[in-house]
Amino acid sequence: MSESVSLRDVPGRFLDQRKWRALRKFTSQELIALTYINAPYPDEENPENFFWGRSGSAEDAIRCYHTGRSLLQQCRYLLNAGQLVASGVDRSSGKKRTISANEWVNLWPMFATNTAAGPDQAYDDINVFHAEHRNTSHETLCSECIAWLKEQRTVGLGEKKTTLYEYARHRFGNSLTHAIFDAAYLAAFARRRGRPKKSSI
Repeated sequence: MSESVSLRDVPGRFLDQRKWRALRKFTSQELIALTYINAPYPDEENPENFFWGRSGSAEDAIRCYHTGRSLLQQCRYLLNAGQLVASGVDRSSGKKRTISANEWVNLWPMFATNTAAGPDQAYDDINVFHAEHRNTSHETLCSECIAWLKEQRTVGLGEKKTTLYEYARHRFGNSLTHAIFDAAYLAAFARRRGRPKKSSI
């Protein structure tokens, strides 16, 4: 596992460095550059509001907005794909825990405040690390998927196979093909693909 950093350090460590430098050049303070990533679309009549009172053209403000939004989307993609892994203090329980990859569909990282928030959940004091590059060979992915499916079986949610496949794709990413999932499903549930054959009497 790689070294964990706070969410506010993620742009300078794990995201597009060319875009991050382009955003940083508009301010002498890194904290203000972090606010640009989450800033709303600038008022073209008053671009200084975007720059926190500093002078700047509407074109610069719009360019900053799009650069920041691109970094934000990259971060959410990496978190959702499991390439970056985050943990934080869950505001509802007050406990620190790993934030699962599929939670990032509804969460927005707020870099300047080191938090993430969504419609019905929020996290404080977020730390992020770059996941180890997985050996995405069929065997490794299949064995990981089997272990995950067995966990689902133990929980006993009784989800349909198609639903489990969608959940698994969220967890393991696009490398998880139907063929790999089917093999894992057979191993975990001892069921073949499709409906069981009728007995011939």
